[in-house]
Amino acid sequence: MADFKVVGSSVPRAEGGNKVIGRTLYAPDVSLPGTLWGKILRSPYPHARILHVNTANARKVPGVKAIVTGEDTRGLYFGKQIRDMPVLCWDTVRFVGDRVAAVAAETLDAAEEAVGLIEVEYEELPGVFDPLEAMQSSAPQLHADVTAYEGGPKDLLAVDLHNGLTRLAWRKGDVEQGFRAADIVLEHTFHIPARHQGYLEPHAAVVAIDNDGRVQVSVSAKNPFGIRSQLAKALRLSEDRIRINVVNVGGEFGGKGDASDLPVAYFLAQESGRPIKMIMTYAEELTASNPAHPTVVTIRSGVKRDGRILARSLRAVHASGAYGALKSNASLATWHYAGGQYRIDNAAFEFLQIYTNTVPGGYYRSPGAVATAFAVDSHADMIARELKMDRGEFGLKNFLGEGEENAVGHQLHHVRFREV
Repeated sequence: MADFKVVGSSVPRAEGGNKVIGRTLYAPDVSLPGTLWGKILRSPYPHARILHVNTANARKVPGVKAIVTGEDTRGLYFGKQIRDMPVLCWDTVRFVGDRVAAVAAETLDAAEEAVGLIEVEYEELPGVFDPLEAMQSSAPQLHADVTAYEGGPKDLLAVDLHNGLTRLAWRKGDVEQGFRAADIVLEHTFHIPARHQGYLEPHAAVVAIDNDGRVQVSVSAKNPFGIRSQLAKALRLSEDRIRINVVNVGGEFGGKGDASDLPVAYFLAQESGRPIKMIMTYAEELTASNPAHPTVVTIRSGVKRDGRILARSLRAVHASGAYGALKSNASLATWHYAGGQYRIDNAAFEFLQIYTNTVPGGYYRSPGAVATAFAVDSHADMIARELKMDRGEFGLKNFLGEGEENAVGHQLHHVRFREV
């Protein structure tokens, strides 16, 4: 019998030993000489106009070395693709947790005290929190012109929709004829709430500007090159001016891939002349980070009494939150899951991202897919129940065979789609 070295053997994780004994370096562990603590003042309102910011009292706190406001970063935006999120807000805040100002101080206590002493005068504006309501013309307009932002996918922007961000849509076959030929047509709507990744280690970073003017970054993120690109674009610097020093990540689950607080830390480092350490609290994680999107999925299916699915329409509406900055293509990778494992010859699918006054949505593992898969299979359960058919039998009657293609052409070959 062959003598295997791996199969049947205990193979320790290469990094396991250092983690167990506490030698593994994470972003909060990075300690540079003269490091200051950075804290961000965040909006208490979901939608408001900034009228005035007064930092006089905050500057009197012992140990405070730098304060920056939206006026110091006016016109600067960041994002993975579409850059629609202000580095610091200078005129309007769009969700509870939006960045308004920031402080750097010798101690965390001093930074937190100073942040609490910054006085901001707001004019509250109407907010909208449900993506379906946000699409109504009566809802407040959150962004005047989505096409004005750099990096937006021009061919996907939903400019015809009120508060629209992006639209993906596909059609296959003759959907209307499929519904006419069906014996039963059923429609269900599913509401899937936001979910947070719940990392053991919250977002954290240390940013310093070295003697050569190069920006040195240690950050809890999975994609150093992507982070460098985002930060360079937000600060309008060339990428060779930024070095990402890779550290370990204490939990990621798809959500640690953006440079959201790094531009703020850069401006604090620039003003103070010292390194800046920023670690989100868990309250900040839940109010200002990037959870999975709240989603409303409506599915309509036409079936024969023997259980065969003839036609389906599906519309997924994601509450993008206040910005689209935390998505790498300003939309979500949901479409290729929507057909599921079912054979459907006639289909019309649409996926929308809609601006709302909620936490900007980002990536969780299988972004958008969990919500869509839940809706698709729950809908199948309800169809089987209506037909008084065993759920397993219903699935087998409609499951794809080898070489077949699901409703949006995922992983299979012979059916072509017309994109709309």
